[in-house]
Amino acid sequence: MRIWTTFTIIILIIISSISFFYLVAFRNINEKATTNDLKVSHDILLKTNNFTQPNRSDEFGNLRGSDYFIYNVDKNNIATIINVNKGSRLPPNTTSNPDSPFKANDNNVKIWMSTFITPGTLYEKQYKGTYNNMKFIFIISSVNYGSSGKSYLITYIPEMVNNSLFYMVLWVGIIFIAIGFLTSKLVANYISKPLKELENCTIRIAHKDWTKPINVKNEDEIGRLANSMNLMQKELRRTDEEEKMFLQSISHDLKTPVMVIMSHAEAIIDGVYVESVEKNAEIIRDEALSLEKKVKQMLYLNTLDYVLENNFENIEINLHRLLIHIINRFEVINNNIEWDLDINEAIINGNVDKIQISIENILDNSLRYAKGKICVSLKKEGAFAVIGIYNDGPNIPSEHLSHIFDNFYKDKTGKFGLGLAICKKIVNYYNGEIEVTNKDIGVSFSIRYPL
Repeated sequence: MRIWTTFTIIILIIISSISFFYLVAFRNINEKATTNDLKVSHDILLKTNNFTQPNRSDEFGNLRGSDYFIYNVDKNNIATIINVNKGSRLPPNTTSNPDSPFKANDNNVKIWMSTFITPGTLYEKQYKGTYNNMKFIFIISSVNYGSSGKSYLITYIPEMVNNSLFYMVLWVGIIFIAIGFLTSKLVANYISKPLKELENCTIRIAHKDWTKPINVKNEDEIGRLANSMNLMQKELRRTDEEEKMFLQSISHDLKTPVMVIMSHAEAIIDGVYVESVEKNAEIIRDEALSLEKKVKQMLYLNTLDYVLENNFENIEINLHRLLIHIINRFEVINNNIEWDLDINEAIINGNVDKIQISIENILDNSLRYAKGKICVSLKKEGAFAVIGIYNDGPNIPSEHLSHIFDNFYKDKTGKFGLGLAICKKIVNYYNGEIEVTNKDIGVSFSIRYPL
């Protein structure tokens, strides 16, 4: 209906424009042309001075329906209308043709025209007036006709309004509107068919039915939309599968420390523990700390987007000082690790806690896999401060290299970790970059923050 309505409005605008042109411009042009032709006919009669010849002008174009007569006023001031080309001489009060197409008595019309005669000699004086709801164009000139009195030649034509063009435009418009309705329905059906398919597919996606892709082969905007929706469906399916895997992994990883804590606690209660009570208590404490860390990471990741968007702290951070502070805390964790530092000065803007967490997560990951050495560097490259963190641990399998920053990534031991996902989210928020590469020996992380 919107297509048809639009089409109809366009047609109506065209009809209105043509009608306006017809009513204003065309009629004015036609009236001028008729007046000029009538003047030419009047000139011919004056030059030939032969008023008894049949009127042939009304057989041509604009002069159809035209005629002329002589209005004579003798010395006794008696007026006579002389239809010279028809051989009739009538006094003004005589009825000539009651069935005249002028919607009035011919003689009355001619008497009315004669009232426009003014004293003196007239030459091609043009007039336009309305008599009995009909418009007339007429020209009056003084002539010598007869031996006495004054005579005037009056050539006239009724201004017939020809609305055939207007009616033709209306009929053509109505026909086009009817055709437009049928055409619009066909076009609408053609357009809506793939849209209905997209609608059905959207409903399937809402119910997590990923099995059937959208089968729209159009090469237009709808086709590109279908391709985008197919891509969205694939991404949603992948995310759904990763979420399921994540829930399976997290349930296993959270279940294990809980079982260890419960078994050691029951051993203490029952008094059947293998070693001392203190040793069992230490195991319970370590497992509880591990469990707490994982729960905190999950809660932190889930609220990180909101925290970052609503964090208004944006202060200058001395990365050199911050790195030294973080490394001093990590050095005491494992005394067997050699630390190689090359840290220069660099200032960035941001939230200290968030920047510190992004660096600590990378160092924690490196410390977990390092065999004997960790290298930390800080330097400026263009408009960025680049933090490099290297460990001499095992390489990351190439098939996992591009996924270790994903939310639900599991390491080679089958355990999930959220630290790297948290790190990437923070770096991206501050318009930075983070990447990881395998070296000949070990793995290198690079964090780039805008200076």
